[in-house]
Amino acid sequence: MNNKALIEILKSRKKPVITVFGDFCIDKYLYIDGALDEISLETGLTAYQVVKKKIYAGAGGTIVNNLCSLGAKVYCVGILGEDGDGYELEKCLKEVGADTSFMIHTEKRYTCAYEKPIRLEKDSEHEMNRIDIKNFSKTPMALQEKLIENIKAVAELSDGVIICDQFEEEDFAAVTSHIRKFLGNLARIYSSVVFYVDSRRYIDRFNNSILKCNEKEISKIFGIDAQVIDGDTALKYAELLYKKKHMPIYVTLGEYGSVLFDGNSHKIPPFPVKGPIDIVGAGDAFNAGAVFALTKGATYEEAAYVGSAASSIVIKQLKVTGTANLEDIIILLKNM
Repeated sequence: MNNKALIEILKSRKKPVITVFGDFCIDKYLYIDGALDEISLETGLTAYQVVKKKIYAGAGGTIVNNLCSLGAKVYCVGILGEDGDGYELEKCLKEVGADTSFMIHTEKRYTCAYEKPIRLEKDSEHEMNRIDIKNFSKTPMALQEKLIENIKAVAELSDGVIICDQFEEEDFAAVTSHIRKFLGNLARIYSSVVFYVDSRRYIDRFNNSILKCNEKEISKIFGIDAQVIDGDTALKYAELLYKKKHMPIYVTLGEYGSVLFDGNSHKIPPFPVKGPIDIVGAGDAFNAGAVFALTKGATYEEAAYVGSAASSIVIKQLKVTGTANLEDIIILLKNM
């Protein structure tokens, strides 16, 4: 790969317009001081005392954070509950410069949230059980049709569309079986737009889009043990998925880098990382970096290197939902 040519592509003046569609969450890091524990007079249970909060846009919001940091113009299309978390989430998206005018506000859904308590005790801290807020009923069809209307409106304005299918529950969030079918048709109509999908459970149900999954997700598709997935095995199954979908397949492998099958096999080595790491947001950073590069004119292989570089930067940011910027990615590419 000619990394000098790739760097020039990334530094070009073209500012890509990228839409993030799908599931948006709010990430809340709640810092609990163990020395301030109180016993509730009403229940006799320990009441934990939060002394600090850090709040970030998560899931699709993490992709947005990275895209804005890289320099893209970003539209957001998803669902916000009419609750405090919805207010906070939209505020986070606006603060990084994203356009939220196509987000849907509704009383019929909760804003999805990941609450991450972190207990502070003397000179140590550890993460406690996460508390999740999501929806456990089917997304009303009226909301689905409004989402379709909004993504259709912004697709024609976009160089790229990233679809974030975050949840394993079928039809309970923004990306439903009905919407997946529509997105496949939309990608076919707008063939010059980069359509790219990251899905926790349903990656093989999307059509006409670049597909990205990790080793666990691709192992579920083919009913194999994720422990046996290495670079060669990942390429084998990526090729099988490619033959079914006829679109490029990325598989990320954590510390072992990633692979790509686009008609040819590509192994993408990881960028070395020293010291402690936090893998939260690594996949979303890969997505943002890869699609940013593709909308700038990079090849599929070159985009994988940009995505990998973004991930390696994010995992060094501890106990935050991290972001990568273009300058740091270029430094890594120069030193390959």
